[in-house]
Amino acid sequence: MLISPRIFQFAIIVTSVANMICLTMIIHNYWGQYREIKSKITLSLILLFLVFMVQNFIFTVYFLLYLPKNCIDIIGPLLFLGCEFIVLTLFLRGVRNQIS
Repeated sequence: MLISPRIFQFAIIVTSVANMICLTMIIHNYWGQYREIKSKITLSLILLFLVFMVQNFIFTVYFLLYLPKNCIDIIGPLLFLGCEFIVLTLFLRGVRNQIS
């Protein structure tokens, strides 16, 4: 086998942890906004990001405990988490620009 599934497993775990760091920063910013202005939309966004946090935690635990047998089984979750990371970093950038 040319590429070990362990490399992809490590990449998924790193990407998932990076997503959780981004989510923590976004939730922190929105929580500060929510304390100032009690908005239902802000509260909804906080709850949505908490759901994403749980999803990333479940992905991390799953891939820590389970090593896929081949690389094909791991490409889908890796692409999903990579796209999620891109969206979260763009969202975080927008939140940072909005605050300053």
